[in-house]
Parts: sequence; C-alpha cells; structure tokens
Amino acid sequence: MAINPVDSIKTDSIQVVEKPLTEEELLEKARIEKLLLEKLDKKYGFRDVQLGTHIKFFKKTKREWQEEDDYNCRRATDKLSINGMPLTEIVYGFHKGRLNHIYITAPGIENSRELLRYFQSVYGPGKLVYEETEEFDNMVEWAGKKVILTYSEVASKKEGFFHFFAADK
Repeated sequence: MAINPVDSIKTDSIQVVEKPLTEEELLEKARIEKLLLEKLDKKYGFRDVQLGTHIKFFKKTKREWQEEDDYNCRRATDKLSINGMPLTEIVYGFHKGRLNHIYITAPGIENSRELLRYFQSVYGPGKLVYEETEEFDNMVEWAGKKVILTYSEVASKKEGFFHFFAADK
C-alpha cells in the first residue's frame, strides 16, 4: 500500500506540514470508513423511508413531475430541517411505483456545507469526486455496497444538493 506524499498547507506566514499516516493508521482509517459506509447501507434510505418502498406506503404525497414510469413526489408531513439545519425541499423519486432516489436541497452554501459536515459525522468524510466543473462547484460521494449518497454544490444557485440512491441502479 503506497503512502500519500506529505501535503503542505500554507497558513498566513506559518507553513503547516501534515505528517503522513503510518500503515497501521491507514488501515484503521479504512476500517472506520468501511463501518460508516455499512451504516449508510443499513439505513438504506433517509429518515423513515427506505429505497424500494412502494408509493402506497407514502402518506400525504403530492406528485410534481412524471415521465412514463418515473415521477417525483413531496410529502406534506416532512420536517424541512435536519439536526436544526434548514432544508429547502425533500423530493422522493419513484420508478414503477418504488422509491428509487431521495433528493435533499439545503438553502445557501453555508447551510449546505454545515449539512455536509453533519453527514460526514454520520457516514465519514466521503470521497471528493471533483472540486469544480462548469455545472457544480464540488461533489463528495459516499459509496456503500447498497446505497450511494452524493453532495453537489452549485454556488451560482447558492444551494447544496444531497442525493440518496440505490447502488445497483
């Protein structure tokens, strides 16, 4: 297993050099990250809903968009906050009547980054997929064996988006 080169971070006039992790520390870090991703797989959804659940088990939903077998709904009963942090919306995506994905939107970059830190505390740091593209400013991914969670940030809209979906889709 190769050890990453030393990263240096310049802070004002002081240069901080991070010590590379030992082989044992890298293994422990990987073990913890694996356990956190297993937590994501075990939850298999968000709050009280699991991916694959049939639409008939959703109460007080409003269908917003539909194209053939795919449609998006919102629930009137959803609390639009997580751990005290506000949400703009929670949208449930269905395919052939089964929950296929969950979109969560957080208002403002500051709020969405706070929510990102919350999900990182629950599921680990995630992997930085890319830092910046024309469409998104950055993207972080947690890839479990059964569930994938992504965070995408759009500074131009001043919003962050979280997306839960089944890994096999």
